[in-house]
Amino acid sequence: MKLNPIFTSGMVFAADQPVRIYGEGCCEAVVTFANQTKNVTSVDGKWLIEFPPMEYGGPHTLSLTCNNTETVLDDIYIGEVYLFAGQSNMQFKLHGSTTDPDTYKTNDKLRMFSTDRIEDSDFFKAKDGWIKCTKENAKDWSAIGYLTSIELVERKNIAVGIITAYQGASAIESWVPEGTFESFGTGVPPEQRHGDHYSDLCKKWNGDGALYNYVLSQIIPFSLTGVIWYQGESDTSLEESREYKNELTAMINVWRKDFKNDKLPFVIIQIADFDLRDDEAWHNVQKAQLEIQNELDCIKTVISADICESDNIHPPTKDKLSHRVTEALLSF
Repeated sequence: MKLNPIFTSGMVFAADQPVRIYGEGCCEAVVTFANQTKNVTSVDGKWLIEFPPMEYGGPHTLSLTCNNTETVLDDIYIGEVYLFAGQSNMQFKLHGSTTDPDTYKTNDKLRMFSTDRIEDSDFFKAKDGWIKCTKENAKDWSAIGYLTSIELVERKNIAVGIITAYQGASAIESWVPEGTFESFGTGVPPEQRHGDHYSDLCKKWNGDGALYNYVLSQIIPFSLTGVIWYQGESDTSLEESREYKNELTAMINVWRKDFKNDKLPFVIIQIADFDLRDDEAWHNVQKAQLEIQNELDCIKTVISADICESDNIHPPTKDKLSHRVTEALLSF
């Protein structure tokens, strides 16, 4: 038996959520976490065990014993765990933003796990495990991920773990299982989709279900405190824009089922204004992202247009936007 790669020393579990520990391999094993011990047997080569929700605190130790071999992980905290997902504005690095590098901080209670991507070009990878934030490595973090979470750590004095799952120029169809939109009665025929679906580069990850299968499956069903979603620019054909709210609703419902939390909080970052796309389709997506908070429980929309540049599809001002994300998370 072996643990899923997300389980490493230095990790963070979500407070007040079931502590799910899982992996692969065939045998019987003993799992001990925070002085609690349970036995687990794999089924069809996979296994999962749950410990009851815990309060904030740590550090704790986790051990897995199978066939007289013990794996021990330490420096584990119970805090808050957020999934930062979407496309290029979520992928956008801190060093590319307007944030002064002199303000980057080292904080032992802020940690990040990076999923592997089809476009294998990120500085951090899953094999690196949970990375503690330092002044030196912060520059390569998602700007929104870092700026939001460092504020949460400092304001709440808790451990915060962020999980990144993003891909530039990714369409929403790639983030749900193939056939999802059809089963929810939505979706757009291929010939009516945005060009990012078909460019030589982007088609590698924009097939229906591609990023769900390759990226999101790496972390399901890890318990989360919430999700921050920043995506939509690649779904701005006119036909897609008219369906975007239905598609986003379907995605949220699927993710909540996968992560076993039907009230999983979502913060939706509304795409910023963009001078070159001051058209109906762009505004339809913005409208959908604004309205969804009134149609589903536990959703907050963060407006970006009034605080982000409109002459760049990747607005470099991320600090004010991230502060709004933090405020939204604190409001749940």
